[in-house]
Amino acid sequence: MSASETSYVTVDVFTNKRYTGNQLAVVDINNVDLSSAQMQKVAREFNFSETIFLRQPESGTPQIRIFTPVNEMEFAGHPVIGGGHVLFRQLLSGPGAQPLEKEAIDVHTNAGVVTLRYDAKAETVAAQIPHNVHIHETKASKKAVLDTQGSLVAVADTLKESYPISSIVKGVTYVLVDFTDHPDNFAGVLPGPCPDVPLDEEWSPSFVGTMYYRILGTRDEQGRKVYDLRVRMIAINLEDPACGSGSCSLTAYLALQEGGANKAFRFYLDQGSEIGRDSKIIVDIVLNESGYGISSVLLSGQAAPVSRGQLLLPE
Repeated sequence: MSASETSYVTVDVFTNKRYTGNQLAVVDINNVDLSSAQMQKVAREFNFSETIFLRQPESGTPQIRIFTPVNEMEFAGHPVIGGGHVLFRQLLSGPGAQPLEKEAIDVHTNAGVVTLRYDAKAETVAAQIPHNVHIHETKASKKAVLDTQGSLVAVADTLKESYPISSIVKGVTYVLVDFTDHPDNFAGVLPGPCPDVPLDEEWSPSFVGTMYYRILGTRDEQGRKVYDLRVRMIAINLEDPACGSGSCSLTAYLALQEGGANKAFRFYLDQGSEIGRDSKIIVDIVLNESGYGISSVLLSGQAAPVSRGQLLLPE
């Protein structure tokens, strides 16, 4: 293979069924040097919600860079989970490759080092998510939401005057729109742009998406509070089939609203059925000793391999 091409695989993340979940392209850059501009071209060509570029040194921490079709991301959840499946299952090594014997590996992202664990029996990768959770003092106005969702203008009187804004890390931010009591509003959401909202000082620039959600139910189970949620994420004129970072931002916010010293939460999130890409996401949140901060964020999910091949690199 020449330096003008490299291997890639695609996987569907947060599902165990091909052609559902969230698509991810994983490009091997072990033996090629690509500029950021070239990576952006490749991501635009795949046109998935994210494409990652994976470097696996013989010794040391694997490194990934994450790109949407329009920009590089500091962090995103489904690329980390999908990249973990590629690493643990050695999907870039071709048919018949033996999975790694390790149960845990560290992966370097722009947001920091992420520890990944693989449960072969459950076929899930779990990621300890780097977090610097910040609930912004400023909120998103009703107008900011309506400006991204013309479909909601006719029912504007059912919207709240403002909505919370949550960042899981600097550079990754979501407006959180609760439509628990308005299922028709939730069903009517369409692809739209990123909302134009004010962020607290030192928290911009940032990617900003909108997480629409409905709380379907809660229960106590095995010493933790469990939530069942339906969610949709809209940004950059797309609907994301499964959004890990948005799920982490939303669930961190919900856990903090409830509070409780060292309290544990599990969130089951269903996403993507509206666009034919059913996805299942799990987030475990543990609050700190005060109950007013986040101790840990664990994101988990399955993935299904879809394709592999050779990518001719841009000049």
